[in-house]
Amino acid sequence: MEWIMGRTHQRGDYLVDEATRQTVPPEPGWVGRVQQFLGGPPPRYVLVPPTGYGWRARPEHVRAATAGERADHDATSDRRRRGPRALGRRRAGSRAA
Repeated sequence: MEWIMGRTHQRGDYLVDEATRQTVPPEPGWVGRVQQFLGGPPPRYVLVPPTGYGWRARPEHVRAATAGERADHDATSDRRRRGPRALGRRRAGSRAA
């Protein structure tokens, strides 16, 4: 694993941003895949969740995602990708219909 400015996570790794965790209402930290590392100051990871938008997370706020969190992320990503394809097939006159 490459070590640059304290960075231990690489592009494509699944991370949980604990700074986004809420207690009321209870909500787990956001899970995203590393898109890029910004050297700063301050250094930050750009994480991308299944919704597709990116946010910046500080290295001290992230941890590696568990296997269950990675599976949830992938399942949500797959559902989001299938939705527009299914809609295109249902539209009248669509070549895929």
